[in-house]
Amino acid sequence: MRQHMETKPIGWLKIAEIAFWGAVIWGFARMIASYFSFTPYGVRAFSRAIVGMGAENSLPGILVGFIVLVVFSLVATLLYALVFSRVHLWWGGILYGLLWFILFGFFFHIAHWTVNTLSTELTWFLSLGMFIGMSVSAEKLDVE
Repeated sequence: MRQHMETKPIGWLKIAEIAFWGAVIWGFARMIASYFSFTPYGVRAFSRAIVGMGAENSLPGILVGFIVLVVFSLVATLLYALVFSRVHLWWGGILYGLLWFILFGFFFHIAHWTVNTLSTELTWFLSLGMFIGMSVSAEKLDVE
């Protein structure tokens, strides 16, 4: 027998909090993966569109990359909260992360990635999607 779950609207401040901590935690994980050469795309890769490839390895490039990662997390969390949070599936965040992985791979030429890069990026996006999905769902369902 399935129980009816009560949901509540999620506030903008909570969306921003989830996005910020997602960016901090997964940004740190991305920096570690880049440092150990699991992926060539560190946090600085998010700044390419703004500072260019030549300046992405500088301190301003890394800072701009982190800011772009925070904005990306905010948009991703907001999009999930508005569109995908109505579906209460535990694996919904995994599918959401997979969608972002495909989009990211399209812009960063996934066909040229090594196995290390492919597995690292897939894991990174799937886990970020799970974090966003589970955090938003927990807030909407008021699960403690």
